[in-house]
Amino acid sequence: MKQIYGYLIALAIFLIILVFFIVPQQGGLISSTQLNADALGQVPSQYNETLPIQEVDISSSGRSIFIAFVMLAHVLFANLHLGGAWVAAGTESIYLKTKKTRYKRLARSITLFNVILFSAGATFAVGGVLFFISLFPTFASEAFHIYWWPLLAEAITFGLEIFFLYTYWFAWDKISNKWHQFLGYAYAVDVFAQTLLINTLASGMLTPGGTAIDWNTSAGLFTMPLSVLSGWWFNATTWILQFHRLAAAVSYFGFLLAMLAMFHYLDRKDKPSKTYWDLVGSYGLSFGLLGLIFQPLLGLIYMSTIFHAQPGAFASIMLANRAWEMVLMVGLLSFLFIASILYLYDRKERILTEVGNERLHRLFKLFIVIASVAGFILVQPYTMDFGVNPLGYMSYKLVALFVLIVIGAIVLVIDLVMLREPTKMEWGNLSSVSRSYALIAGVLGMWIVIVMGFVRESARSPWTIYGIVPVPGGQAYPTPIPVAQIFGVWFIITVMTIAIFWFTSRVTAEHPEEAEKI
Repeated sequence: MKQIYGYLIALAIFLIILVFFIVPQQGGLISSTQLNADALGQVPSQYNETLPIQEVDISSSGRSIFIAFVMLAHVLFANLHLGGAWVAAGTESIYLKTKKTRYKRLARSITLFNVILFSAGATFAVGGVLFFISLFPTFASEAFHIYWWPLLAEAITFGLEIFFLYTYWFAWDKISNKWHQFLGYAYAVDVFAQTLLINTLASGMLTPGGTAIDWNTSAGLFTMPLSVLSGWWFNATTWILQFHRLAAAVSYFGFLLAMLAMFHYLDRKDKPSKTYWDLVGSYGLSFGLLGLIFQPLLGLIYMSTIFHAQPGAFASIMLANRAWEMVLMVGLLSFLFIASILYLYDRKERILTEVGNERLHRLFKLFIVIASVAGFILVQPYTMDFGVNPLGYMSYKLVALFVLIVIGAIVLVIDLVMLREPTKMEWGNLSSVSRSYALIAGVLGMWIVIVMGFVRESARSPWTIYGIVPVPGGQAYPTPIPVAQIFGVWFIITVMTIAIFWFTSRVTAEHPEEAEKI
């Protein structure tokens, strides 16, 4: 366990240095509202609030805290469907090809897990919309006018999602495999389309399709010419945000599955269940690593698109007072890569130490060292109060990021080859080290999704629609949320969702014993 303690100590040191040294050095304690005071003073009157702003008696950040809590929690539930739909349908496909019952058992468990938690995600989404309408009425009015048609289409796909998900679950073993697979993949495609329609608004808040909002005074189906509206809907970052969220969702769901598998492994005492959940842990971590490989590649394209569309927002989150958030995000990404590699190294150590695998064993050790060096480079801040940090040059970080991606891809291939022959190793006898890394990967996989959402929202502070509609209240309601408060919100969301996920998983999980049925 010394290795685990060393890993956790390194993670703790990184967070402590970030919060108490890097954040103050980069001006992270100064609000974006204060830094953009001149620009806010020049906002046309029609974009300022005319309705009374409800005061939340929990400091000046109260309104933002409510939005952050509801929407960031919603992201965790929504990604269950965006990533979990593809994992569930794909797992059933593997079962139909291999006829191994463990894949059918897992596909059913994942589907019922999503069925039960569907309403929870929808509740957080509706709560977020109501908070926006009541606390940001001008923004809500402008957004609903511009995005009325995408949001209407999103409501239709929401209804179709209910149909496909619930029918997929209740039709299990009642219709042909062909039609059941159709329902599964239709559910996945529908969630993808629904997310895309939501992302027309989410992306447009940071990279809007214009510099002003000019309504069409004549009556008709569209509040603006269709060519103008389509520019808002499918703005510079709509599609790249969509695919980045898909990769993040698959990665998040995979690591979440691995974490829940470890909970079940500890909870169950019989050998068949321990063997099954051991396999599920490795299976889930493979999906997590797959999404993690594509996530930074798409993230680089996303940041490049923001740079060309909104250079001011790019500078804020990469070079100025919000840059610490990117350091946090790439730091979590690095620790997640390292945790995945260490899990596989420890879990497959019996195979790696067999005669003939000496080179592969040494390669894994080398990967761990190189990944640690790459992670150290990635967490280096570029700008500090004393000037530029030479270790934080973007060229170094790009190389380090690509090194992690390549290592992750090679390790994933090795992992998949080993999983094809599970009889080569003794399943059901997980070491405490393997269990710990799988649990850590699950928590970090959830946290990085929360942080990514906050970084995107923070990038447009102090605007709700960047450069056009400001966050109401001015200096009385500074944005984004202060560091101490946002870390508190993240902690509460993480603990709450883990508790909900584990309780639900205990209800929905099918175990190998025939006597137990849902």
